[in-house]
Amino acid sequence: MSGGNCPETPRQKMIGMMYLMLTAMLALNVSGDLLNAFILVDKSIKSSCKTVEEKNKILYYNFEQANAQNPKRVNDRYQTALQVKAHADSLYNKIYGYKKLMILKADGPEFTPDSFLSTSNQDIAAQVMMVESGGDRSKDLKKSIEEYREFLISVVEGDEGMKKNVESMLSTQDPPDLDGTKPTWESQQFEHLPLAATMGLMSNMQANVRNTEADVVTFLYKKIDEASFKFNAIKALAIPESNYVLRGGQYKADIMLAAYDDTMEPIVTIGDNKLPVEAGCGKYVVAASAVGSKKYTARIEIPDPITGELRPYTVDAEYEVGEPSVVVSPTKMNVAYIGVDNPMEISAAGISSSDLKVTATGGSITKGKDGYIAKPSKGSKELVISVSADVNGKHQSLGSRKFRVKTVPDPKPSLYKGKETKGAVAVNEWKGMQGLFGFMKDFDFDLPVRVTSFTLSTMQGGFTVSEKSNGAAFSAAQKSLISKGTVGKKYYIENIDVSVAGETRHLTESLIVTLR
Repeated sequence: MSGGNCPETPRQKMIGMMYLMLTAMLALNVSGDLLNAFILVDKSIKSSCKTVEEKNKILYYNFEQANAQNPKRVNDRYQTALQVKAHADSLYNKIYGYKKLMILKADGPEFTPDSFLSTSNQDIAAQVMMVESGGDRSKDLKKSIEEYREFLISVVEGDEGMKKNVESMLSTQDPPDLDGTKPTWESQQFEHLPLAATMGLMSNMQANVRNTEADVVTFLYKKIDEASFKFNAIKALAIPESNYVLRGGQYKADIMLAAYDDTMEPIVTIGDNKLPVEAGCGKYVVAASAVGSKKYTARIEIPDPITGELRPYTVDAEYEVGEPSVVVSPTKMNVAYIGVDNPMEISAAGISSSDLKVTATGGSITKGKDGYIAKPSKGSKELVISVSADVNGKHQSLGSRKFRVKTVPDPKPSLYKGKETKGAVAVNEWKGMQGLFGFMKDFDFDLPVRVTSFTLSTMQGGFTVSEKSNGAAFSAAQKSLISKGTVGKKYYIENIDVSVAGETRHLTESLIVTLR
């Protein structure tokens, strides 16, 4: 139905009269073969729709059974399929409800969309869908189809073929312009059509709803197998936690198939013993009671995917049982020094470093970021590092190692930081020096040395003159002596006290400075 506010021209009036005559003629013809054709097409569409609905019932049943057998693999897609069904049922029933409303208004409550009288009525569809309630019913139906279409597209995201199929079958696009007019999807479905034709179009909408439902649910069902592991070769493997086991400990290994499917657990046996299976892996635990090489054969059985019969596979494996051993090695040298941090690396074969318990006799040992730090006690002659661990719930000693304990050697005095003073010193260089340094010559530890006091002596006016500093820097009196230096003059640095390795030392070594 359409109309306008502009005055009609004589030509338009003539076209209108011809249209009325054509409509009347069509109404006469519709009562014959054409109306019967519409009714036959409608029945055919309904029959096809029923067939699809029956197939959908089988599809949902298969989906339900698959979910009951393997919910881990199936449930997510099954729940999505149920959402598709809910959307499809809602839209299908909405279309049927509008069909019933048309028949009710045309023929009364005793008639149904499957059996009605007003087959040639060309006004009732437009009245119900386009005129009453301001045309909200046709808009609501179009919106519902579009929402259903977009939901299905979101489900099949990534499959362009399925997306195009859904868009085509649930299209609500307006038809192309004809002779300057702009028809809409709504007018195409409900205006200027006999009720029999409208019923056929709406039955076709319902069929498209069921067909797209079937396509998308089938798509989801096929995705179940796509998400599972597929393989065409099977190889049995034995994966031990370690090939080396301490006597008194346990050997542990995972027995499994390389082509692993976490939805199908194998049967794993060694000899007559059936192993417990977790996540597809047979758990093998045996006590390591004797030293030496140990071998075994595992048998793995898994159902054939076609026949269901158990197919056996075997794998041979071996492991070594050894005596407990421990490795303790200083990272700097083969002795431990009093008063300094002695870095050590401590490990035990077959045992994680985090499981080790390390103790010290004759000193202390602590675990640091990059290993262990050992500190011998003052006066100690020997440091003993002992290592133990909990092996399979049993505390076990892994061994110990002894270290000689030494004191840190005396540092050497020098006019230069970090290096030795050698040869004569230039007069100008000597006068610019600020103090005395101590350094550890040929000592592997980076050990700080601080000079706490020293005496500077020289001959002046035939007499020995001495001045003392209470730190590493030259005192003012010492600098006065230094300023009078000339080529060939000698200075003596003696009575040197330093702080090193946590204690104060009096150095026996002195330093003679000859100027050049």
